Amino acid sequence: MKLNEELALFLLDKHQSRRKRLLENLLVGKKTVATIYWALRYQILGYLGLGRYMEITKLDFTNLEKQKLVIKDENQAYVLTDKGYILRSKILGDNLKFNWQRNFQSFNFMRFKSRLLLFIQVISEYQHNQRKYYPVNVSDSEMNFVKYYFKKIDRESIAFSLKNELLNFFSVINNENLANQLANELVGFQKNGRTLFQLANEFDESLIKVYLSDIDVISQLIDFVVNNQESVIFPLLKGLHQNVVSDSAIMTLNQYLINHDISKVALKRHLKESTIYEHLMEIAIYFPINKFPYSDFINDVQIEELKEQLSDDIDKWNYENLSLKQSLSFFQFRLVEIYLTKVGNDE
Repeated sequence: MKLNEELALFLLDKHQSRRKRLLENLLVGKKTVATIYWALRYQILGYLGLGRYMEITKLDFTNLEKQKLVIKDENQAYVLTDKGYILRSKILGDNLKFNWQRNFQSFNFMRFKSRLLLFIQVISEYQHNQRKYYPVNVSDSEMNFVKYYFKKIDRESIAFSLKNELLNFFSVINNENLANQLANELVGFQKNGRTLFQLANEFDESLIKVYLSDIDVISQLIDFVVNNQESVIFPLLKGLHQNVVSDSAIMTLNQYLINHDISKVALKRHLKESTIYEHLMEIAIYFPINKFPYSDFINDVQIEELKEQLSDDIDKWNYENLSLKQSLSFFQFRLVEIYLTKVGNDE
């Protein structure tokens, strides 16, 4: 099975229909309000940009439909069949963990891993007095970063420090499979690192499981070095932290909390009011319920009226079918959906 088919199964659910276009927008990291809202509804917001890590931009459902692993509904959305759900469980296995999602949104994993592999290779080759070798394939910017860092470090002790740090990390994660996978990827003196595709074949695992395990171990390594001030790997994270919520949205919220007036915020920020509302929806999607001023925009009566008029399934709510449109803006409508989603998810 191809990776984009395995990824499609991974992102689908057997109860909730999910739209192909929105899933693909999520994979490439397209951070529109519509994309992140539906990612919240699908409970996969932490996977934003996952396709870039796997070099996947499109999902393929053709063979999945033919094999009756998925069904497409009248809205061109897909849901797993029982057969598809069983296969999904089989290719993912029982041991995967998904507590890497916050780190995945907060750091650029691809750039960190590129720097890590090159840095380890450079140290290994230097330790064996090798000056001519083929470096791992990374971008020019990452190559220059590692070169600059290498010039600054104490080269006589770095190999010992790096080896000890990696050994300490492998002992801390207490997962032999993850440790072996990362160790097999490393490149060094007379050692060619294996690709994830090669490791999937060697371990007889699905490619998506190997990718997700890779993300897991990189996330744990980030946690490890962030909490270790003496880490020689920690400097590789420089410039790779990324805000989950856009700086502009944060500025909008801070300005709004000063005067609680949308028109004044728009004037102050030189933005359209529609943009201000989009910023506030972004904040509502990412922030906990108690960190967003819902009561400034919606109340319990409006929430109950919506629940009475529309179905229990929020996924099927449609603003155009709402008789309350004259008294309830789309912004308020979406806020109610976000609020009820978070209540349902116990956020």
